[in-house]
Amino acid sequence: MNPDSDIKSTDPTDPDPNPDTLNFPDIRIRPRASPSRKNWRLRKNLPPTGVGEGPLAPWILWHLWLARNNLVFNDHRCSSEDVRSKAIAAAREWNQCQQKPSADPKRAARPLMLIAGAATVRSDAAWNEVNQIEGLGWTINDDGVCSSFSAPEHFVRSPLMAEGLALRRAILQCKEIGISKIRCESDSSTLIKSLNLETSAAELYGVVTDIIELASSFDSISFVWIPRERNVVADGLAKLVLSAELAIMAPTNIE
Repeated sequence: MNPDSDIKSTDPTDPDPNPDTLNFPDIRIRPRASPSRKNWRLRKNLPPTGVGEGPLAPWILWHLWLARNNLVFNDHRCSSEDVRSKAIAAAREWNQCQQKPSADPKRAARPLMLIAGAATVRSDAAWNEVNQIEGLGWTINDDGVCSSFSAPEHFVRSPLMAEGLALRRAILQCKEIGISKIRCESDSSTLIKSLNLETSAAELYGVVTDIIELASSFDSISFVWIPRERNVVADGLAKLVLSAELAIMAPTNIE
């Protein structure tokens, strides 16, 4: 006796198919249970909504369109399995890119508290785009005594890098003096954010890495953003040394 003799062939397009047996091209399925016709009609098949939280349908349609173009213009046929796999992979990749990264405790922002006995360091930079020269200016207020410093720097490619170099020079000065606790203040929000999160843009990567390495030499260190109005002294020092450096480099007309 043929074990499949009790399986009836049913056309999937039949408006009133036999619920006990579903027969598709090359696929024959025997249901485990035989629900009554009434219960079978009450069942609802939920369509696939996608991978994760995002919809899958747009990705299927997009890859169908790509497969169509590939066939028309490149005479290359894509199987339905390839289209489906590529659509699912693209949907998963998109969903992963939309997920917000979880907070890493190792990269938590540094506390912006005022540390008792810490010296206040403020830095700023003035940059000349044509000559790629910057003026560095910084002040160190330690126990009520404020000291001012400035220096030129050549071959600086961006104002953001100039801000980072100014702060690095100021921290290095504190290390040479022997100050163990410092509070670094700058009006560059991008620089301060990069230091507190220990992540930065490509142009700041090197200088941020140097500053973080220098920070390990201190008992305590913090990085705080301040408005430009509170950083006028360091700003003036940077502009002054930049002007002096440009004056030295300016050609002299001698008759």
